[in-house]
Amino acid sequence: MARQSRNKLSATEDTYLATQVKQGNEAAFRQLFDKHYEWVYSKAYRMLKYHHQDAEEVSLDIFTKIWEKLQDDKWDPKKGSFWAWLNRLAFNTIVDAIRKRKRIRETVLTYEEQEESPLNEFEDSGPGPDEHSIAQEAQEILEKALEQVTKPNHRIAWILRHLEGCRVAEISRIFNIKEGTVKIWIYRCTQELKQILINKGITWIQ
Repeated sequence: MARQSRNKLSATEDTYLATQVKQGNEAAFRQLFDKHYEWVYSKAYRMLKYHHQDAEEVSLDIFTKIWEKLQDDKWDPKKGSFWAWLNRLAFNTIVDAIRKRKRIRETVLTYEEQEESPLNEFEDSGPGPDEHSIAQEAQEILEKALEQVTKPNHRIAWILRHLEGCRVAEISRIFNIKEGTVKIWIYRCTQELKQILINKGITWIQ
């Protein structure tokens, strides 16, 4: 109940601040910036292969768009929360940055489609001090493994599917490719991640 109340208060605050920004209130914009920058940066950092400079640049671009779009009255609180609007704006901006820098294009030969195997969890075979430490260690291992994936398009599709929760159809629209191709990319990335982790002596649990 307390958590729901905090979430409701946070959403109410966002609505108020965003409404003030629409009226040109720079102080309200700075409050929105301070409140949401860390989350926006974290999202960009993860999707941009853990590159600090790129993530910082894209994060600032996102907030520039927030200011401009609010000034142009592009957010309607009656159609959805500010948080949902921010999440979509951030996601689209990061993906645009990925597409501009990578210009990902790949011709895929006929291939028997495989169902992707989500990485629900993985663990080191050795003992850990506690669940929190193990989770942190697992996150670090996954990040390092993702950096070693050879094809950027495979890695990005995997991140969008398994870390960002996007549907295959949505990823297909982002890359302007067939859903079958998306599944192949995700499957191949999963197989490569599996081998990377196995080589590190880590048990892969599907």
